[in-house]
Amino acid sequence: MEGNINYIISRVLSGEATSEDVLTLSSWLNKSEKNQKEFRRLKSYWSAEVTYDKEILPSLSMSKLEENIKKNILHSHVKKRHSLQTVFSVAGAIILFVTLSFSYYFYHISQKQTECHYYTYMTGDEKSNFILKDGTKIILNKNSRLTVSNAYGKENRTVDLLGEAYFAVAKDKSKPFNVRMNKALITVLGTHFNVQANPESDDIITTLIEGSIKFTGVEQIITMTPNQQLTFSRSTNKVNVKLVDTEIYTAWKNGILKYKSISFVQLIRNLREIYEVDIQIENRKWLDPKISVSGTFDEKQSIDQILEVIARSLSIKWNKENGIYYIR
Repeated sequence: MEGNINYIISRVLSGEATSEDVLTLSSWLNKSEKNQKEFRRLKSYWSAEVTYDKEILPSLSMSKLEENIKKNILHSHVKKRHSLQTVFSVAGAIILFVTLSFSYYFYHISQKQTECHYYTYMTGDEKSNFILKDGTKIILNKNSRLTVSNAYGKENRTVDLLGEAYFAVAKDKSKPFNVRMNKALITVLGTHFNVQANPESDDIITTLIEGSIKFTGVEQIITMTPNQQLTFSRSTNKVNVKLVDTEIYTAWKNGILKYKSISFVQLIRNLREIYEVDIQIENRKWLDPKISVSGTFDEKQSIDQILEVIARSLSIKWNKENGIYYIR
């Protein structure tokens, strides 16, 4: 990231940044005080150029910044135009990381300046609940990220999601609620739904509990009805819609791991991901995808406790050696 951070900074300062640019810069700034000082230094070079109130073309943004740095243009009278603030919010055992909020100016042809702040909510090993200013309730699953700007609710209601979240959207017919993900968009007026958009997975999975939502992919627009689950492949742009038991896919928000008629192999994959442990199936019999399992676990249970329950139900044996779990 160090190699292109100057380019990202120039895009932010010129008003051409994407939400991903903002998140990347937020992460870089949050790493150290040194990075924050470097940002302020580059910002001061840039400010020397924009005081002329000229349009800044995206294609020239990086070259302009580099040119200013080379010339060491720095005027002491240039006013500070941007603010940077890191906010940490702790509520009980749930830590909600508001990684960074900062403002920057977009320079338009009309030479008008519009200030915009981005707030990024990140979770680690705990889920987090919060309510947006319009009353929309969001439960953000572990290791997930949601970004909202201060423009939310003014002309539209748009958030960016990376990971998994459950949404209970407040109704507002004049301002649809939008969830943006890589190569996909969900639009609703007011409804309850769950979205999985994990970066390590090729699939975006949307499960509708009540109401209706419009899913927009690269090549299609689909309106979903309750109890439907839509799977969108980012690599092929293909969509699959099926009826599901929605409780299975939303149980996580209540601290429950629920499975119904999934293969044993898939269950082990899920446990590997949730508990971040290595589980090896040594008995090839259990690799048969036709072997299905159902069950409910409390996420407070340890992986050892869950494997013990599974062992009693399926008559399997397991042991742990050097941090690795083996299904014998």
